[in-house]
Amino acid sequence: MTLSSSPPAAQDVDLITALAHDLADADFTHHGVAQVLGPEAVSALDREQVVPGQLRILESPEQACAVLTALWLVSLEVTAEQVDAALPRTGAAGLQQLGLITRRSDSEVAPLVDLRPYQVETRAGTRDMWVTSDLSAHQVAGPLPHDHVLGVGQASLTLASITHRRPVRTGLDIGTGCGIQLLHLLDHCEHVTGTDLSARALEFARFNLVLNASALGLDPEHLQDRVELVQGSLLEPVAGRRFDLVVSNPPFVITPRSPQETETDRYTYRDGGRQGDELMGELITELPGVLAAGGTAQMLGNWEVPRGAAHWWQRPKAWVEQADLEAWFIQRDVQTPAEYAETWLRDASEERSIDQYRRRYADYLRDFAQREVDQIGFGLIWLRRRDHQQRWQHFEEITGEVQQPLGPVIGDVVDRAAAVLQQPDQVLNTALVTAVDVTEERYQRFGAAHPEVIFARQGAGLRRSRPISSAAAGFLAAADGEYTASQLITAVCSLTDAAEDQLRAEVLELYQDGFIEPASAGQTPSSSHI
Repeated sequence: MTLSSSPPAAQDVDLITALAHDLADADFTHHGVAQVLGPEAVSALDREQVVPGQLRILESPEQACAVLTALWLVSLEVTAEQVDAALPRTGAAGLQQLGLITRRSDSEVAPLVDLRPYQVETRAGTRDMWVTSDLSAHQVAGPLPHDHVLGVGQASLTLASITHRRPVRTGLDIGTGCGIQLLHLLDHCEHVTGTDLSARALEFARFNLVLNASALGLDPEHLQDRVELVQGSLLEPVAGRRFDLVVSNPPFVITPRSPQETETDRYTYRDGGRQGDELMGELITELPGVLAAGGTAQMLGNWEVPRGAAHWWQRPKAWVEQADLEAWFIQRDVQTPAEYAETWLRDASEERSIDQYRRRYADYLRDFAQREVDQIGFGLIWLRRRDHQQRWQHFEEITGEVQQPLGPVIGDVVDRAAAVLQQPDQVLNTALVTAVDVTEERYQRFGAAHPEVIFARQGAGLRRSRPISSAAAGFLAAADGEYTASQLITAVCSLTDAAEDQLRAEVLELYQDGFIEPASAGQTPSSSHI
């Protein structure tokens, strides 16, 4: 079995700090790389296609940012002399001392780890940072090593974007990997703890924290005052402790298990070592043990949809019922067992060995068939340890584009849900307006007197589209903030045959989901999206 190289050394704080200054001066940032490569080559990098970037670099190879892009992003030959010029404080010798590069010859150097720019939105504005991790798939021959430490990927970006960034005292990142979520949490948590089963991952996280300490406004010599890294599986390392916010991109990938399998046979960055989706169930049901009263958790996850299940949320609902948690699951994607196998075999580059690919593909299909799994869902999870009598649970499927960052939207929706659950009369006695991004769609056959279906569609936030009654359409048309919701409901029902209790329930749902809002809250919607 192939093992990865050693993680970078985090002990020489002064040298790492010098590297951070060098990287900033070289403009090895999101903006700098975009300027060097151009939009097409940057887009190609997202698909792990390096040739367009190589062609652009060869046009202007001596620029400092171009040298670093060649070294770490597009796999071009770079000399020690070029590195010395691009990073004058650190130089090739310093990078070698930190374990970031190796010498291929007297003149040429090559990366030992991946290092790439990363932007973090903080309360003080956008900050340029850098993340180290193991070399990515296009830089490794054959399948990824099983102790691979993943870098910046779509999953980590998604988790960062959906997290509601409320200021809290304590934060926990379960399965921290190379520490990407820690860089975000330190902006709004007084103290942060990161756990991981992999000692290598924690070493990468430690290096990344030191490398980005100045950007975070922290003293790299006293990081231990704000952040703690602990080795262990899931919640075991923090048993008995309580946290206000938990985030996690856990090793949720469902992979076939066998009696002969050992821990070194699985990919520690993604495989939980449990049968099926049991790891997600275990993590969710044990979360109340580490959540403070009113504490929240946000994570990504997979769940199995059994053959004959009435709803995709059958298993997630059972988990949160057992844990007695408030919950919101958004299913963003669903795959068949064959599609799922292809996704994760490709993720680890196992398709490079046809014999291994064929064997593992068959293992996946056999495993799902034995447990009568029809589909596998993927999505976003919000959980809260309730501190009141009532409990809100919501399960929905949203597969289209959503606004990013989604964290503020999620925070707003859960606050509205709490208001609807605990103080519905107060909501209805408030003057409400239709959100400025909401539009109406009507469908009817030619010649029909009335529409057969009316939809309300959001242009921002979660961009939901939902059917509404004609009475609710009348309410949305009249909701301009002049009257309270109760007054409008009474007026609409007096002009139609709608029942007030039914319209009242529909209006509360529309309020919870952001189709209508308090008259003072109207804002122009953001256009950012994924």
